[in-house]
Amino acid sequence: MDRRNLGKCGWSVGEIGCGTYRSFDRSGAAAQKSITRLVGVNLAAGVDLFDTAPMYGLAESTLGRAISAAAASDRPIVATKVLQNELSGAKSQIEDSFGLLGRIDLLQVHNMAGWRVVVPYLAELRAQGRIGAVGVTHYDPGAFGEIEVACKTGQVDVIQIPYNLMERQVERRLLPMANDMNLGVLVMTPIQPIFRRSELLKKLAGLDLAAFREYGVSDTASLCLKYLLSKDLRLVPIPATSRDARAVSNTNVSGKPPLPRDLIRRLEQLAGS
Repeated sequence: MDRRNLGKCGWSVGEIGCGTYRSFDRSGAAAQKSITRLVGVNLAAGVDLFDTAPMYGLAESTLGRAISAAAASDRPIVATKVLQNELSGAKSQIEDSFGLLGRIDLLQVHNMAGWRVVVPYLAELRAQGRIGAVGVTHYDPGAFGEIEVACKTGQVDVIQIPYNLMERQVERRLLPMANDMNLGVLVMTPIQPIFRRSELLKKLAGLDLAAFREYGVSDTASLCLKYLLSKDLRLVPIPATSRDARAVSNTNVSGKPPLPRDLIRRLEQLAGS
């Protein structure tokens, strides 16, 4: 897999990461075995950043177990989040996450909750060496202004934002800011909008993919990933899946040339973006 620098963190990561929303929130021995296998499939394909959160149910727990079962040479970057408006609650939740995951490389403020008190605390944890980087996230473009304010404190290393063919507001201010400030950029919802999950795929359903095959595209989902990778050479999409085959098809778009501008424009026109 091709690699990208995650901004001022100084980390070189696979250009596609792995999200855990819903897909890792499963209980029982059979589910854990499946998740451990899925993590192994991702690692073998070059995926070495996994993103989770306490709000994803059992995901931190199942991811932690799967990573502990991996070979020491396959040590991935572990990213999680904290969603608490008060610092005392944030501290407690963070310690719980350490217990489940074993370690945390990137710790992010989830949906900007209490960020004015939480971000400085995360910066302290970074200074102490307990975490490697501080991030902020939000799924709603209405919160992009707050993300900008937080980043301009100088304490943020990574932003996690929504970006896909039908959600391109990040192109106006957040991506230029991230470039200027050398911030890492993780992309949630890289395949379809969070509140219109089927609308984009319906628009792309009849598209002839022949012109896209040489770029590693095998279906509409991998097409959406390839679009993002081609639009900006700094960002790292983190699609979530519970299927081994989907993880493989996601990573197959890596290592191929970026989409040319005419195909990018064609996709944007089709999506109405």
